[in-house]
Amino acid sequence: MKLSKLQTQSVLQEFLQKENGLNDVLEMVLNSLMLSERADHLSNSNEGTNKGNGYRTGSVFGYGHQIELKIPRDRLSQFTPVILALFRQQETYLKEVSFQLYSKGLTTRDISDVMDTIYGKHYSKSSISNISQSFYDQMQAWRDRDLDSHYLALYIDGLYVKVKRDGKYRNECFYIILGLREDYTREIISIVNFPSESATSWDITFESLKQRGVKSVGLIVSDGLNGIEKSITKNFSNTPHQKCTVHLTRNLMSFVRREDKKELADDIREVLSPDRIDYTCDDATKNLLEIADKWESKYKPLKNYIYKLESEPYFTYLDYSVHIRRMIYTTNWIERFNKSCRRTLKVRGAFPNEESVLALITSTAIEKTSKHYAYPIYNFKFDDKLKRKVETAH
Repeated sequence: MKLSKLQTQSVLQEFLQKENGLNDVLEMVLNSLMLSERADHLSNSNEGTNKGNGYRTGSVFGYGHQIELKIPRDRLSQFTPVILALFRQQETYLKEVSFQLYSKGLTTRDISDVMDTIYGKHYSKSSISNISQSFYDQMQAWRDRDLDSHYLALYIDGLYVKVKRDGKYRNECFYIILGLREDYTREIISIVNFPSESATSWDITFESLKQRGVKSVGLIVSDGLNGIEKSITKNFSNTPHQKCTVHLTRNLMSFVRREDKKELADDIREVLSPDRIDYTCDDATKNLLEIADKWESKYKPLKNYIYKLESEPYFTYLDYSVHIRRMIYTTNWIERFNKSCRRTLKVRGAFPNEESVLALITSTAIEKTSKHYAYPIYNFKFDDKLKRKVETAH
């Protein structure tokens, strides 16, 4: 029986009014399209040697439910329905969306609920977990990628996150290293977790960088991390070290009362003076000791603390051009990155293991490296001291 368009429309309308009717119609249409595709393919086969060979089952997501398909096969395995390519693209798109949602801090249960709201039961919590595992693998591969042989500077800082170990949630530090490349762009080159910090942990971290290709570094900028100075000397013996002056300021300010903080802050600002062309490391050290003498009568512990700092590398930045001093005398660059990570991590609060933290920090690092960090910082053109040292033949 051959139906007119109007009659066909009437029959379809009856189907659509039934429960799940839209999906039933979609299923019939898709299966019919694939059968027609196969018939056309077989009619164009060489000398008619190819034939139909039954079906294989498949599923795609419809309106709130999965649609079960009968995908036609041919004997020579040469036929693939064009319509399936469209659904594969949609599947790839949804996986990318799942990656993005996970990287923004949503749990696998959260993502499953979102997918359930939009597409029905197509994505279960277990299927989202499988996607998450693939996500972990991609993040690990990125963290293990090859690196440049020389970096103008490395910026190192730590980020504390609550992680579950042995059934208990505790703060653990994730150490992050940002590298300034020779083309003046930046990238996050290391994200590692050590429950306890020591010179050994830094030896492991620096050794990993060398195994991934790093041979030399122009300058290392960090806070007073435990054991890092010994490890720098051991692994990058000719690399100068700059300790963060913001942390120095905070430490000094902790010795005085509130009413004296402004005056002391002004004194410290004068000591640092990164924009004075003729200002040297010796000048800064001398002025710092003068602060100690000035405040001795009121805060003797402050003087004792300052005199212990005399050999600390807080004024290394003064050996470089004024064009870059403000970019190398603090760990502000890496701390701003950590702030971005905290916004993502805050969504989750606490984490079941360190791998989930590493994955989310890494996803933030990839985004920053491909976008904001891709813009060169041309101020570093004005100073050659951080560049690769050329060995001369003897």
